[in-house]
Amino acid sequence: MKLDVVTPHGAVVTDLEATDVTLPGFLGEMGILPGHVAMMAGLGVGPMLVQTEKGPQLYAICGGFVEVLEEKVRVLTETCERHDQIDPEKAQAKLAKATERLEPLSPADGETYQVAHDSVKKHENRIKVAEEGKGLV
Repeated sequence: MKLDVVTPHGAVVTDLEATDVTLPGFLGEMGILPGHVAMMAGLGVGPMLVQTEKGPQLYAICGGFVEVLEEKVRVLTETCERHDQIDPEKAQAKLAKATERLEPLSPADGETYQVAHDSVKKHENRIKVAEEGKGLV
C-alpha cells in the first residue's frame, strides 16, 4: 500500500510503499495492513511506525487524521518528523521551555493550559521517537 503524509508545510512522505503502518489513534495504537477497510480516524500525539521492504521507519506525529481508501493511506497531521531528523538536544531544550510554561497553569486556565500541555506532549514524543529510532536498522 502507498503512504502519504501531509502537514500544513507540505508533503513529508509521498507514495512510500508500506507493508504496515502503526499510528497513535485517540483511543490507542491502530495498525493498518494492506486490504484494510476504508476508514477515517482522528490521531493523537505519538510515534508512527512504518514497515517497508527496506526496513522500519519511525516518525513523530502530532494529531490530525488518517484516511484509508483501497491501497492508499493518507495522514494529515500538524507535524511529522522522521526519527533521524530530530535533534535530541534541541528537543530537550524545547521540552524544558514548554514544561516551564505549563508549571504555573492548571486545567482551570482553559485553552492556555491545553496549548501548553499539548506542547509538552509533542516534545516528549519527539524525544521518545529520536531515542527509539536509534535502535532501527
